[in-house]
Parts: sequence; C-alpha cells; structure tokens
Amino acid sequence: MHFKNLLKVFCFSLLCFFAVPAMAQNKTVTGKVTDAKDGSTMPGVSVVAKGTTIGTNTDVNGNFSLSVPASTTTLTVSFIGYTSQDVSLAGGGPLSISLVSSTTNLNEVVVVSVGYGSQRRKDVTGAIESISAKDFNQGTIIDPLDQIKGKVAGVVITTGGGDPNQASTIRLRGQTSISGDQSPLFVVDGVPLDNATEFQTIAPGDIETYDVLKDASATSIYGSRGANGVILVTTKRGKAGKTVVEYSGYVSIANQSKYYDLLTTPEYLATAGANAFISGSIGQSQNASASVNTDWQKAITRTAFTNSNNLAISGGGGGFNYRASLNYQDQPGVIINSDKKQLGVRFNAEQKAFDNKLDIVLGISNVNTTRDLVNYSDIGYVFNALPVLPVKLPNGQYNDFAAGYNAYNPVEYLAESYNRNNEYLTNINSSINYNILPELKIGVTGSTSRNNVQRHIYTPSFVAQNSNSVASDTTYNINSYKGDAHINYDKTFGKHTIGVTLVDEYSVFYNQNYFASAQQILVGSGLDNNLGTGLTPVSSPIGSYKDQVELQSYLARVTYNYNGRFYVTGSIRSDKSSKFGANNQTGYFPAVDVAYRIKQDLLKNVDWITDLKIRAGIGETGNANGIGAYSNLGLVGPSTSYLDYSSGSANYPSSYAPTQNPNPDLKWETRIGRNIGADFSLFNDRLSGDLNYYNDKTKDLLFANTVPQPPNIFPTTLSNVGSLTNKGFEVQLTGKIIQGNGLNWTASGNINIFKTRIQSLSGTLDGVPINTAFINVGTSQGQGLSSNPITRLVPGYSPDVFYLPHFTGLNAQGVEEFDGKTLADWTGNVPPSHYIDPAAKFNYGISNTFSYGNWSLSFFLRGVYGQKIFNNTLLDYETITRLPQTNTTRTALTNGVTSAPTASDRWLEGASYLKLDNASLGYTFHVTGLNALRVYVATNNLFTITKYRGLDPEVTTASGNQSYIDADYGGFAYYPPVRSFTFGANVSFK
Repeated sequence: MHFKNLLKVFCFSLLCFFAVPAMAQNKTVTGKVTDAKDGSTMPGVSVVAKGTTIGTNTDVNGNFSLSVPASTTTLTVSFIGYTSQDVSLAGGGPLSISLVSSTTNLNEVVVVSVGYGSQRRKDVTGAIESISAKDFNQGTIIDPLDQIKGKVAGVVITTGGGDPNQASTIRLRGQTSISGDQSPLFVVDGVPLDNATEFQTIAPGDIETYDVLKDASATSIYGSRGANGVILVTTKRGKAGKTVVEYSGYVSIANQSKYYDLLTTPEYLATAGANAFISGSIGQSQNASASVNTDWQKAITRTAFTNSNNLAISGGGGGFNYRASLNYQDQPGVIINSDKKQLGVRFNAEQKAFDNKLDIVLGISNVNTTRDLVNYSDIGYVFNALPVLPVKLPNGQYNDFAAGYNAYNPVEYLAESYNRNNEYLTNINSSINYNILPELKIGVTGSTSRNNVQRHIYTPSFVAQNSNSVASDTTYNINSYKGDAHINYDKTFGKHTIGVTLVDEYSVFYNQNYFASAQQILVGSGLDNNLGTGLTPVSSPIGSYKDQVELQSYLARVTYNYNGRFYVTGSIRSDKSSKFGANNQTGYFPAVDVAYRIKQDLLKNVDWITDLKIRAGIGETGNANGIGAYSNLGLVGPSTSYLDYSSGSANYPSSYAPTQNPNPDLKWETRIGRNIGADFSLFNDRLSGDLNYYNDKTKDLLFANTVPQPPNIFPTTLSNVGSLTNKGFEVQLTGKIIQGNGLNWTASGNINIFKTRIQSLSGTLDGVPINTAFINVGTSQGQGLSSNPITRLVPGYSPDVFYLPHFTGLNAQGVEEFDGKTLADWTGNVPPSHYIDPAAKFNYGISNTFSYGNWSLSFFLRGVYGQKIFNNTLLDYETITRLPQTNTTRTALTNGVTSAPTASDRWLEGASYLKLDNASLGYTFHVTGLNALRVYVATNNLFTITKYRGLDPEVTTASGNQSYIDADYGGFAYYPPVRSFTFGANVSFK
C-alpha cells in the first residue's frame, strides 16, 4: 500500500509539471560537463547565464538543464581548480563542455557520496573518508572489505582466521553498544543493504569507490540504521562511447602460516608414562605405534589453490549507459573439506530522456554461493590426538580412536562430515528522477532483496563416540522491500548556494526459517536427502519461525554554502520501528555541521597552504540492532512436562511457560556523537590529510536486566539501562614524496587513538531502581574450566575487561601461586581477582606506492598497539598434566609447572602486532588492440611481528561474548591463519 502511495506522489508531480504552461520568454539549455584530461563527468560544476544570477550545478553525472531568458547568448561554466569558460549558445542543441584543470589540488575535484546525494570533497562538513580503486589493497581479495582493510582511520576490519566462509567483522570508531550486531550500514549505489554479510558477496572487481561516514552528524540522516556508521559503496558504471570489455582474474596458492609446537613421536615417547600408555590396552586398542609420527596440524590441512575471474562489458550512447559483469570465485580452504564457490552477475543501466530531465536507473544482481563448512570443534581435536596414532589403518579405513579426553581423529571427522550451505541472493533496485525545474528534482526509489539459504548437514556414526548418524535440513528466507519518495532542491543565488532534501522512506523486513532433522539414517550415502528413514527421533525433529519488522522514516536536510567559504548542514530524521513498545516506537535524530575554509580568508596569502578547512558537528542516531522483532512483548514458549491425574491415570503433558516479560516503554538506544576536525592540503597538494577528534556517548543501552520476581513473571526484562562513551583522535595523511616523469612515490598512513568506557549499568524500570555492579560476559574454555567467567562489563572500564587472579610464580613443587599463595592456601581455593584492560591503545596503517615507467610496486603495513589477548589455547594445552593420554607443547616440558591449568593473568599476553598485510608488483604492457594489459604478483599476510604466542594476534575481539579470548576448544575453536601468493592480470579490450 505504501508503494502505491509513493507512485501516486510521483505521477501527480509529473502531471503538475506537464500542466505548467511554457513561458515563451525563456529557453531551456542542456548539456554535459567533462574533464578535458580523461573525459570523466564532473558533478557540482557551476553553470550561470553570463551577466545574471541565474544558474545551476551539474548533477552527479555531469549533466545540467537551465532555463534562461531568450536573450541569453553565453553561459559561464566554472569549477574550483579548473579554468572558467564562456560558452556560446549560438550552435543550439545540447552542449558538450570540457574543463581544463588549473591546479593539482585533487581535493577540489573529488566527489563523494554523503547519503541521499553527493557533494564535492571540499564542500563536505562531516567526517567522511573516501577510498578509490587506485588505493585498494591488492592480492587475494575475495571479501571486498579486504580492499580497504587498514586504509581508513577509525575503521577496524578483523578476520579471525583463514576460513573462506568466515565473514569479517567491521567496527567504526570502536564499540557503540553492549548488545547486538555492531556492523555499519552498507549502502550500495544508494540502496541500503540488509546486513554486512550481504555486502561481502559483491565481487571486489565491481566496486569503484568507498565513502565512509564516521561521525554521528554524517550518519544521522540514516537514523537508526546508521547507529554504527555508514559505508557508501559505488559500483562501476558504463560510460557513453565505445564499448569496453574488461577481464580481471588471478590464481593464488595458500598455506597455513603458523603452527603450534606440539610434541612429535620421539619427544612424546621421551616423557614419563608414554611408552607404557601406547603399549597398554588403551594404546593398543587405538593402534598406537612408536613407528608412527603423525603431525595432526598438517594432517588436516592442504595447499589451497584459489582462482577468481571477473568479466565485464560496458558502454553507452544517446543518453543510455550500461555495465554488465560476470564473476566466478573458487576458494578452497586450507582445512580439508572446506570450500567456497561463488557465481555472481551484476547489471547496471541508466537511461536519460527529455533533454536529460528524466533519469531512470536499474540495478540487478544475483549471487549463488556454495559453502562447504567445517565443524570448528573437529579442528580442536588436533591438540588431543597423539602423534603415535595413524590417520588410517592398513586397510585404508580411518583410525576411529578415542585415546583420551576429546582425543578423536580430526582428519576422519572433518573428511566424513557433510555440512553445506547453498545460498541464493538477489537484489533489484530502480530509481526514477525528474527535473521539474533546473533546480528542482523529484523521484522515487525502490528495492527488494531476497536471500534464500539452504543448509544441509549429515554427520555419520562414529564408533569411538558411540554416536548415531544425524541429518538435518534448514531453510532460511530473509527478504526485504524498501522504497522512498524524495525531493531535491539545489539553487545558487550569486555567492549563496542552498540545497534541500526531503525523503519519505518505508522498509519492511521478513525473516522465516524451518528445519527438520532425524538420526540413525538408514542409508548414510543418502546424506540428508531422506530424513524419513531415520529410525529414532531427535529431541526437536521439526520447527519453524517467522517474523516481520517495519520501519517508517522521514528525513529533511538543508545545506548552505556561502561562496565556497562557509558551510552549514542541518538534518533531522524520524524513525518509527515496530520493534519497540507502543509508547516509544518513534525516535527523532537531529544533526548539524558547520565548516569554514580558512584558506579563502585568513590564509589566502600563505602559499604553502593549498587548502584548509575546519569543521564541527553534533548528531544523534538510534539503535535497534540488538533486539528481536517482538522484544517489547510478553512471550510464552514450551516448557517441561508435568504430572496430570485428571484422567484417572498418570499423564505427562507438555506445558508452556513465560519466556519474556513485556515492556511497552522499550525505546531506542541513542548515540550522541560530537566531532571536530580539519581537512588540509599543503605544498601544492604534496601533503594532504585530515584530523578528527570525536566524543560519543551511547545512552539508554538495550540489555536484558535482572528484575525482581514478583511482580515480574520472568527473571529478566529487556530494558534501557546504562550508558557508554567513545572518545578518540584520528589522523589520515597522504604524501607525494617523489613526483616526476620517472620515479613516483606516494606514501599514506593513518592512526586511530581511542578509548571506550562503560559509564553506567544502572537506571530504573517501571519506577524500580536497577543497580548493576557488573555483568559477566566471556568465559574460559577447557577441561575443568568451562563457564568460568573471566571478562565483565564494569562501569569505569572498557567493555570486556578481564577479571583474573594475578600469577606471581611457582613454589618449589612447581605449583602456580597467585598473589603469593597457591590455590590451596586461599579460602575456598579462590584467589582474589583484579581488573585488567585488554583494549588496544591505537591501531594504524601505512601504505607505500611506487611507479617507474610501466612498473608499479605497493605494500601495506597494518598494526595494533597495546591490546592483550587471553591465550586460552595454551592455558588448555601447555601443561604436562595432559600426558600421557593427550598431547602437549614443547614448552610444557620445560616451564616447570606441575599444577593443573588455572585461568589467570599468566595467560593474558601482550598482542600488539605489525603485519605486512599485502604487497604487489605489477607491469603494464602497451599492446596494439588493447586499452591496457597489466600483470602482477602479490602476497598476503607475508609476516607478522608480535610477542603473542598464539597462531595470530588478530583474533575476533568484538563479536559475541568471547572478545579478546583465543580459545581453540570445542565450539570456540578457530580456523588457522593463512599466507597466500597470487598471480593476476587485468585486461581492457578496445
């Protein structure tokens, strides 16, 4: 119904336009402005009837339409950084205008997306960072996020291992909440995506630019969806002219980059009790032999060969342009039986008509992905399996052993299990815009996303575990429909430029899934294809779920620019979400920015300062990511059985019980962001960059707080209690160190110094005070350690602060001491614990690009300083108490510790690091018949400098409840890091 209303508004506006009588004393002039150097379109160019104040600016595609008096004979076309032109109207017809650059100041001509529109870089008032294709990271790039990894100050992208099916986590300016997904909103070609994972299916070769909106004043125009920042992505478009065919592809080879120093067979046999164990009944029953020396870490891995291919065709003419691309990726993982295959198509087209007044854009993408997933628990078995055990028996069958605690054959479990996702994602979007007047445009935008995920699982029966075969099928459907009607007004009055944007937006999201499962499958080779043959039922044989979330939004934004010197931007957005209680469904999120280009006034005679702009902003955003569709309602669900004699005999019917308290006052979690910054260009643009200081506060945190019973019927209620703060300072620099006809060298770097603090966990709910001293979050993992809380949310500390006993050394018997005493010496065997902050002090990135003739060389370094990681893996496995039933590390034989593992700050290790993230060497050939041919070699994750003893200090530090905990145990085990080498080519055909 809402879409029908939007269509009525659009049609009515067109009708009004055609009903306006033409004014005979005016004439309409249309045209397009391009850069004389490369023919690229130029948005934001001033086009004025000479001798008057009548004018307009070119749109994002460089087009303009201007109504001028019939007596007008000349237009003045100007753009800062370019030589102005007077263009005659004597020839009639659409004008084609090429401007010539008059300066090397690139900041003058860069156009960035700001959400619901675009601006010249010099006119931006918020904290926005732009990355174009020439600055992307190189090498094995399957996840498009890897293109900008470490490139933007304040943006932290973490991939906790080398799993081809693991989605990266991304955070803008630290942690903004204590619950829910904290990924930023991705907007691709003006269309908001449903989640960050959806973005990671886009082929990297289809992306042209990223514009990162970091401060709340910039992101508030997206309201609740922009609470964690916004990343605007522009994909490649066709250009008018000759058809262009492009191919880019690469092959790469990858291996695990680091291994733990587990004992080999000779080292194991030298330990006490080892020979007796393998010659005893248990060892013999598991086929243990002193002649076997299995390296289980390498037994489950392989050399992985990846290939990626992207073919695109683009062109246009007569007001029409298009680009179509086909992408195929095959990325096997280094762990056996893990793989990702992806086939994607993308088509973008644009048609202009009626003297470029009508603009129609269509975008379609379809991605089919097949994922072979691994059970991370199986990876963890490598630490328990002894080197004296063979992978297979002489008859070729797997050695199905159970030699100790969780000591199963990891190769068998990984190879024999079947866990596959078939994913089908389709996105369709379209927009129609019409210039009623040269300065007034109306339009509508609509999009739909349909994501179908089919998961198939079959786990065979393993004799060692005495387990039944289990199979299951699950189907997920995540669909959305989004639309808006918008009005844009942009007008220049002499030295004054005003822009107004009005938007009415509606979105609806559907989430549905169902599953079925069975065990003791009759024919194992049938996998999950005939669940009806299961001989015994599972605890939950079938289930389904469906929900719906609606979001109604209104936006108003006004921009003002005085003579390219003073800027003001103000906006307000309202969001109404069905997630919240009836009393607080609507939230209002205002923002204001101001900026002043000092160079235009106070510093205009300072030659070494090419440009300098200072800016400040404040804004609010709401957050609903951390809660479900019906979190404000009272809910009931299945509970335990109860004894019923009402029929005269004993029955045990199932019951229902409350699962959630209602909260009609549940409201938006709100983030208030403040930012001051400066953008500068020095020494004729040889050194440029920006500085930002931000001070954000998130209040009314959404969290399930403990409440008294009665009057509540459930022990926790989702409510708005508490606050946290985020403060930081960012620096982004680019220097053109050497420029000339021969060698060129450009270096860039960024650093983000930040601090996040929980300010409060207290408040009121229904007039009842809620005072929470702390909330337990993460736990240590391992035999005898599971569910031991070791991280907390505590006011005054960063999120996930550790609370651990302090290790002070060993006594004469090799028993660990904590604050000078062994566990036995402390009451209840519980030593005192202390708070330790694991958060990094800052992160940084440094890139260098060299070119000489046809050669190019680039490398990128990325690092983190000051973070600590709890090495739960070594806590579990670096102890001689594991012998002789399971394996251990070489260090365990020499560290002198004889006591059982205890979680303490002994395992909280410094995890600062510096990585050579990627390096690339390329050569460009000039071949007759081709526009360009470039070949390159590249490497990813070549080395890491760190004191951390784990496989990789880059563990996922802001996901779920296990932040800063490196636990290779059970479901918390992880995929090992990889190092890759790549050979690739980019070809453009005429």
